[in-house]
Amino acid sequence: MNITKKELMLKSRYNWSDGRSVTLDNEFFGDQFIFERHDGIQLLSLINRLIERQGISFRLPLKIEEMLIFLPEKRLTHLQVKLWLIHNWNRGMVFA
Repeated sequence: MNITKKELMLKSRYNWSDGRSVTLDNEFFGDQFIFERHDGIQLLSLINRLIERQGISFRLPLKIEEMLIFLPEKRLTHLQVKLWLIHNWNRGMVFA
């Protein structure tokens, strides 16, 4: 079961203007493409691929959304973002 826009708590932070849709059957964003942290469609794709492929507790979209606030500001690929999330999953992050 895929996470949808309505399940995101911080959905107003993201751009949803171009009407693209994402399915897990269609790899819309490859691992080597630059992740755009303000693109809601890319966020949903990232969350759903993590849930599908990692088999761990990535079923918490709010935690992923909050963690991405702390994502380093440099340009990262989708693969680098996924690896950063996995590496930092159990670390305590302080949300202001």
